[in-house]
Amino acid sequence: MIPLVIGMPVMIGQNFDVSAGIVNGCIGTLQSIRFFTDDNGDRHATSCVIHTPSTSGDPLPHLTIQQSVVLPDTVDMSFMNPF
Repeated sequence: MIPLVIGMPVMIGQNFDVSAGIVNGCIGTLQSIRFFTDDNGDRHATSCVIHTPSTSGDPLPHLTIQQSVVLPDTVDMSFMNPF
């Protein structure tokens, strides 16, 4: 398991919004993470916000331009260091 650290480089592993450029291979920086804690005290990521400078299009409400959301029920949350 790879630890998630704010500021780490990440790469999107699936096409999410092709017209906006949020696609497989899109590189960004992890900006925030939401977790839930299970009965054993282990934290599990439920969503994260990634700054994706190569994307375009209107951001979702409460996000700025070039921010993308990754959700576990829409996209696999596997992260790879692109460097």
